[in-house]
Amino acid sequence: MARRIPELGERRLPELQEAWKSERRGWARQRLRVIRLVARHEHSAQEIADLVGVSRATVFNYLRVFGEKGVEGLLQRDYGIGRPGLIGGRLQRELVEKLRCGTFVRAKDAQRWLRERTGRTLSLSALYYHLGKVGGVLRVPRKTHVRKDEAQVAAFREEAAERLLALIEDPHRPVRLWVADEHRYGLLPVIRRCWGLRSVRVHAPYATKYQWGYLYKALEVDGDNRLELLFVPRVGKDVSNVFLQQLADTDPDALHLVVWDQAGFHPRDGKEGVPDNVRLLPLSAYSPELNPVEPLGGIVKDGIANHLFTALSDLEAAILAELEPWRRNGRLLRQLLGRYSIVSSANACGRC
Repeated sequence: MARRIPELGERRLPELQEAWKSERRGWARQRLRVIRLVARHEHSAQEIADLVGVSRATVFNYLRVFGEKGVEGLLQRDYGIGRPGLIGGRLQRELVEKLRCGTFVRAKDAQRWLRERTGRTLSLSALYYHLGKVGGVLRVPRKTHVRKDEAQVAAFREEAAERLLALIEDPHRPVRLWVADEHRYGLLPVIRRCWGLRSVRVHAPYATKYQWGYLYKALEVDGDNRLELLFVPRVGKDVSNVFLQQLADTDPDALHLVVWDQAGFHPRDGKEGVPDNVRLLPLSAYSPELNPVEPLGGIVKDGIANHLFTALSDLEAAILAELEPWRRNGRLLRQLLGRYSIVSSANACGRC
């Protein structure tokens, strides 16, 4: 036979009400709510359990404790808070900094570092939990040239708006801002990770063929967010000037500001061959992360990966097809631009 909820006497109800008014701990209010619902005599034990979010047995357990020890006993926990965690406080902050710097290649490296710091060995399963808890993920690092100057990078971010504004001579002339870059492609296949079945080795076709081409790319930072492309067999200052002329021809009446890196085959601002309506702003050296066009190279490689092309014309057609959605949809390009400082600089400039 199912147990019935007993009647509660009137003697302890004032004490219960006072505790309800003053108690703010979640687990304690849950216990008090069970007893308050019992005292109303409007619900069954199962209904109270469903309302509070506990089991029916827990309802009767709270009733037993309340009957024997009153409110004071009900609001006592008979267990401790457990042993303090291994990773917390200063050690956790150190771990986050190590992850930010990419110190650990393997989880075992982090395990060894923790053992040296604490004298205790954390299991790999527990380590993975703590790594995830602080936001740790396995990532491929980006190559950074040893000659890169972080101070110059910071200065470019701070001064870009002023430097862009200094290139604008006529305040009434329309201005269009571009970020440009180029990348090499070839018949040597690009191999990327792909989805497969567990315990089944996936194969990708491969052949060693050294035949290359180059793709110039320019993305308009504001306005129509156009994407201009130029396939060429080689790079050089003369070829770079041809591409700059292509950008200039998109709007002959406008002044075109082009931001790109300091590659040796890039002409400098004001040099012979640069179109009259084009001004150039070089990025700080060895800082591709400042250029919003860079990710398009990765997008192209992902699209052509694990395919074997026998002719450059076929490869170029595949690259063009991969970039076609970006050429037609300015919204996609705006999303690509969103996290780069050059956009903020253009807004601060007020003319781009």
